[in-house]
Amino acid sequence: MSNATKKVSPCVFDYICDPGGTTLRHVLCQKPFGDFVVPSTLGGMSVTVLGKDAFAGVASITGITIPDSVTTIENGAFSRCVNLKTVKMPKTLQKLGAFAFSECTSLTHIKLPPGIQAICEYAFSKCKSLEEICIPEEVTVIEESAFSKCQKLHTVHIPSSVISIGANAFASCKNLSTITIPPNVMYIGGKAFSNCKSLTTITVPETVSHMGAHVFAGCAALEDLRAPERFHHLSDDLLINSEMDDTMGAD
Repeated sequence: MSNATKKVSPCVFDYICDPGGTTLRHVLCQKPFGDFVVPSTLGGMSVTVLGKDAFAGVASITGITIPDSVTTIENGAFSRCVNLKTVKMPKTLQKLGAFAFSECTSLTHIKLPPGIQAICEYAFSKCKSLEEICIPEEVTVIEESAFSKCQKLHTVHIPSSVISIGANAFASCKNLSTITIPPNVMYIGGKAFSNCKSLTTITVPETVSHMGAHVFAGCAALEDLRAPERFHHLSDDLLINSEMDDTMGAD
């Protein structure tokens, strides 16, 4: 294992090589450069990991292309890149860490590649310009606050592979008007869809065995909530502070 730095104008890369490949640990950019292509090799080895906070807070990035050598994007790797608008993800990606793109406030769209099994906590939280996202079929878990406070998010496709939606996963997505919870979901965490003020209708599938408190709290436009009969007695807990009356319909 060896540490090294390399300057590729206008950036300096801090990286570490080990037998499994190169981890890009930190990027320092001396001037604005717009679109950026992550190098596929450093130190004579393939770049396989973008390390924790590697690009965090680099405001000069407007676009990023990640090479197919990369399999892991660690926690916070692109967090607070406030001018980042476009991301080309690698087809090889297997892990997307917590806070990976949180507070990327200019990001409008992103296509996640197949191979990811979890959307980790806060991965896209506070991406206030994000409008739509398609979650790959391999994903089984959407963790806590993964898309919370994505204020412009209006379209989400949740695949049938998903079995768990964490607490606050889509909280305060104020433009989200419709969402389909797929039939294999078993767990929905507390406040998962709270303050989705444009949400008008939602159906909870029979497979759900646990719903946390206040799942739909503050969903003022919600007119039609259909949930399994075993949850009907929890209507106040699910809807606390919502302007909606008890309209939980039978499946």
